[in-house]
Amino acid sequence: MKKGFLILLFPLSVFAQQIKTKAVLAGVTVYNNGAQLNHVGKVNLPSGTSEIVINNISGRINENSIQVGVSSGVTILSVQFNKDFLNTDDANPEIKKLNDSVKRVSAELTKTKNAKIIEEQTLVLLDENRKSGGTNNGTNVAELIKLAEYYRNKSAEVRTAISVLALTEEKQNQRLSALQQQIAELRNNPNQQLGQLVLQLLTKEGTEAAYNISYVTPAANWLASYDIKAESTAKPLDIIYKAAITQSTGLDWKKVKLSLSTGNPNYNITAPNLNPWFVSTYQQQIRIRGIALSTIKEEKSLDEVMMVGYGKAKQQNLTASASTINNYTSVNESQLGVTFNIDIPYDINSDNKPHTVSFKEYAVPAKYKYYAAPKLSSDAYLLADVTNWEKLNLQAGNANIVFEGTYTGKSYINPANILDTLSLSMGRDKKIIITKEKQEDFSSTKFIGANKKQLYTYLIKVRNTKKEPIDLSLKDQYPLSTESDIEIELLESSGAEVNKETGMLSWQLKIAPNETKTIKLSYAVKAPKNKIIAGL
Repeated sequence: MKKGFLILLFPLSVFAQQIKTKAVLAGVTVYNNGAQLNHVGKVNLPSGTSEIVINNISGRINENSIQVGVSSGVTILSVQFNKDFLNTDDANPEIKKLNDSVKRVSAELTKTKNAKIIEEQTLVLLDENRKSGGTNNGTNVAELIKLAEYYRNKSAEVRTAISVLALTEEKQNQRLSALQQQIAELRNNPNQQLGQLVLQLLTKEGTEAAYNISYVTPAANWLASYDIKAESTAKPLDIIYKAAITQSTGLDWKKVKLSLSTGNPNYNITAPNLNPWFVSTYQQQIRIRGIALSTIKEEKSLDEVMMVGYGKAKQQNLTASASTINNYTSVNESQLGVTFNIDIPYDINSDNKPHTVSFKEYAVPAKYKYYAAPKLSSDAYLLADVTNWEKLNLQAGNANIVFEGTYTGKSYINPANILDTLSLSMGRDKKIIITKEKQEDFSSTKFIGANKKQLYTYLIKVRNTKKEPIDLSLKDQYPLSTESDIEIELLESSGAEVNKETGMLSWQLKIAPNETKTIKLSYAVKAPKNKIIAGL
């Protein structure tokens, strides 16, 4: 098949024979921001020039991305994209349902109007009979009374019926108006509109031609999410890779094969040019009346327990778990991204709601350990360290954590912030008891000349009530000074690994069952006694 890439918007020939056809959506490649839709179809072409109207196209597309391919022997003269408001009603199930309701309410309204007309004519007939009966000679009093009684009863009955029918007619008109307004809103909603392609083709002889169409739409995307499960610390992690697909192309995707790509069709492909780089001086901030603007240095906090990046580690093999979904998913890597091709047909409606698809599963070796930061939390967190994680082709997304068959909470995976090791928090373990208490007997304040010296002492106790030994990474910190006349000295750290630039203290502990380990932390702060130190 030969390819054409034409977008010509001049009017089509009025002499071309118009043929209508419906394209079949064969496959969709969904990007993080956008999607490419691929359609196929066949059409019988007479000799000469033909105008082919292809329906079942998305109403929200990038017209510059349209590509059309036809069978050999057929020449593409022009391609034009139009909005298709007529077929939108047929393709949208909600509009179909509303149109059926309009037909039903309209039929009921017609019956009500007819019944009302009959009752009104009956009332006119009664009035005419009353007048004619009153003019007849020889009508006695008894007959007149009987006639008046009949007219009164029948007239009241008819007028009541007319009143009830009028109220019913009003309600049916209101219902019909509401339905028509709802249909109008759906028709005007760009997320529900279909499109059509009008092709002008030329062929020397009649033939059945095959065609294929592809285009990019901005009205679709996918977001990654994960289910991470572990039966115990002795078994690998099961990582289930999922995608939440959202689309509002106006076209329901029925039984289509999906491909999920980490690339982006909207990247700017223009090569950048460097411009001259100029530097200049600026006025340094000065202190006015003792007030100056200070720069705050941003530090990492101790509560980074959901995901942590570590240094070099021994590489481990990653294997796909024995799962049926892996048999239907292939992975293609290119310089522009990774594509997951799913060989299972899916239905994704154009409702702008997320549709979750599981497409890949892995059984990943992991090294388990515990982490605690008693300054922020008295709980110990079980971490699963995964190396060689880049082979998983992960995207940023939320992760549901299930450990030993129990849902323990949510985490977040962001590959951009991970180094050599992906560390996932599997939950809190209440069988590890951690306390941090200030030792008042070993904490004091002394005045030395114009300065005061404050001593702070803490005891951190960790007890393992589990039946097996544990490895625990414990972290704490001591304060740092930002002013020259404030001096801080670390007096006792119980053998911690000390980072003097950040004030972070780290201990790697091995704790036996029912064992308690105690760590002593002590530091002194020396400052002018007329200063109030903030942050202690």
